[in-house]
Amino acid sequence: MSIAVVTDSTSDLPADLVEKHGISVIPLNVHIEDETFLDGVTISSDEMYRRLPDAKVIPTTSAPSVGAFVELYEKLAKTHDEIISVHISSKLSLTHNSAVNAVAEMSSTTTPIAVVDTQQASMALGWTAVRVAEAISDGASLDDSVALAKKLSERAVFIGMVDTLKYLVRGGRIGKAQGFVGSLLRVKPILTIREGEAHPLERARNRSKGIARIKSLVAEYAPLEKLAVLYTTDEDDAREIANDIAEFDPDGSPAVAQLGPVVGNYLGPGMLGLGLIRAEPS
Repeated sequence: MSIAVVTDSTSDLPADLVEKHGISVIPLNVHIEDETFLDGVTISSDEMYRRLPDAKVIPTTSAPSVGAFVELYEKLAKTHDEIISVHISSKLSLTHNSAVNAVAEMSSTTTPIAVVDTQQASMALGWTAVRVAEAISDGASLDDSVALAKKLSERAVFIGMVDTLKYLVRGGRIGKAQGFVGSLLRVKPILTIREGEAHPLERARNRSKGIARIKSLVAEYAPLEKLAVLYTTDEDDAREIANDIAEFDPDGSPAVAQLGPVVGNYLGPGMLGLGLIRAEPS
């Protein structure tokens, strides 16, 4: 039985991992003034970050339509026996809801489709999709894959140090990190995702101390199954961090992933962080 793996563009999966594992990525929408773009398809990350600081109208994002999901699922059903679709937290986006509604609309199809709300985002979601694809390659069933995706999402961790919270605030995705607002002067907030929402983790006194804290957090979360260093605009800093924490990656070389236009719209230029999956307790 062949099983297709679907995720969405908020997974921030690098193209080489998408291709290697045969994962289908459905793009979210980015709305800038009177233009609508497909996340990572018709607008690149670099273009988004070029536009973001000076945007006269606050950019917004939206979930893929039900129709877009139906189209993708129908295409995959021609070449696969089953489909697992793993997505960004339903508390951060309506993407999961669109996928569920698409499956309901396709009730007459004979192809089983399972939709999983990972309660995660960025590479915490991306790594979950990758691990599911790896398990399927090793013979996992659809039920096995769904169970694995849920377990992985509980061990997945997103960490993000942002230059400013203004992008989260204006985009309405501040979540439980609201407590940071008003108490921050020049400190750098470090956020995580917990129970599907943005939560405050720590405050770093400046950027260099924040980078040092990101590195030390890796050691605290080790041992790991998967590790990626995340960035929006500062690739050199991300690669330096990756080199310094390489010993904690199972393969000795952490992935370096740029946040796509949708996630980046809420975290802004200058963000650095981590996407990882902790090893299963022995």
